[in-house]
Amino acid sequence: MSTYTATAVLDMHEPLMDAENRLQPLRRDPPAGDVRGKLIVVLASGPEDGGTRATLALCAAVAGLCLEQDVEVFLIGDGAYWAYEGRTDGIHRNGFPALETLMENLLDLGGEIHVCSACDQVCGIPDEATADPPRRRPEIQPRGLAAVLVNLAAGASMTF
Repeated sequence: MSTYTATAVLDMHEPLMDAENRLQPLRRDPPAGDVRGKLIVVLASGPEDGGTRATLALCAAVAGLCLEQDVEVFLIGDGAYWAYEGRTDGIHRNGFPALETLMENLLDLGGEIHVCSACDQVCGIPDEATADPPRRRPEIQPRGLAAVLVNLAAGASMTF
């Protein structure tokens, strides 16, 4: 395993500061081939707003899929709540499709939904012990935050 000092890592890239010590943007060559990046929709909100942010997040994700974008929804923090069976049932905000319908459409159109591996079974399940704990939906798999960050390099993100 190699280790690098901060100076060595910075020396491998363009200078971050100009002659007047002003920050300069890093210039990267555009990716070869398809320049369309992945849209990452980060949902960090649970049921505290009646599902409004979850509805908006899934609407944005489905819209991205309809525009032929690759889309991944990442459930993190309180947003991990939505990864479990039955949690989207009965959530229907005025003027929008029901949350369960949006989730089904997202998956049917080829979108991906992941839950933060550190939040799975921690943030999404209430503290009180229940005889029958909720089960994660089988189509939603845990994924580390680093795996999502890699996709952001050439894509875009929205957070709800």
